[in-house]
Amino acid sequence: MKYEEIGWYSDRLHRYMRIKIYGHYGPAFIAFPCQNKQSDDFKNHGMIDALSYYLENGMMKLFCLDSNDDETVSSLSWDKAFRAFRLEMYHQYFINEVMPFIYDHQNGYDEIYLIGCSMGGSHASNNFFRRPELFSGFISLSGKFDVGSFFDGYFDENTYNNSPMHYLANMDQHHYYIDIYNQKKMIVVVGKGAFEYLVDYSNYRLSDIAYEKGIHIDFNFWDENSVHDWCSWNYQMPYFINKILNW
Repeated sequence: MKYEEIGWYSDRLHRYMRIKIYGHYGPAFIAFPCQNKQSDDFKNHGMIDALSYYLENGMMKLFCLDSNDDETVSSLSWDKAFRAFRLEMYHQYFINEVMPFIYDHQNGYDEIYLIGCSMGGSHASNNFFRRPELFSGFISLSGKFDVGSFFDGYFDENTYNNSPMHYLANMDQHHYYIDIYNQKKMIVVVGKGAFEYLVDYSNYRLSDIAYEKGIHIDFNFWDENSVHDWCSWNYQMPYFINKILNW
């Protein structure tokens, strides 16, 4: 399997950020890591092996990103306004630094999907919902759509703009983004097993909001055998990537 690693110092994030790339051809799948993890998260937990068939056969190319969760959703030392600002800077880094790199690396192959598990699913969906014209779709496995829960209910412009459960609820039903959303492939998955209760309420709330707004997301509510861990995600991700590739 072809492998490449690249990185650069981000002036927006004031830190060195890496991207690990697997595969030689196919639509781009950009993977956000779990909370506090980095670009080796998929490799360390068996996801690269789980996706090996698609990667080795040129059916997808995987771009694994670093995070700055330690400064944002997980930080206990900085004040909430600064943490929220740093979360917004992560979005700006992704849109203004990562995406131009992806376009260049793909040589005009313009199918781009965002994927992730747990906090990675939160980042994937948020970046998609904010700029849907840039992407072909997203897969969120066990993601959370209420960022306020990471900030003890603190809300300002930056937390609001990174909390899909809130900004989608307030979106005008005739907003032009809704038509764009419905041209894309959107998959949300959550189970009822161990620790899924940490994220499931926002998944159900998002389902209600999507129904109210006419946003056609493919929601998948799994049973008690689906837990908040890699044993579930390593099965679910190939299943839903195959679904997207054959949509």
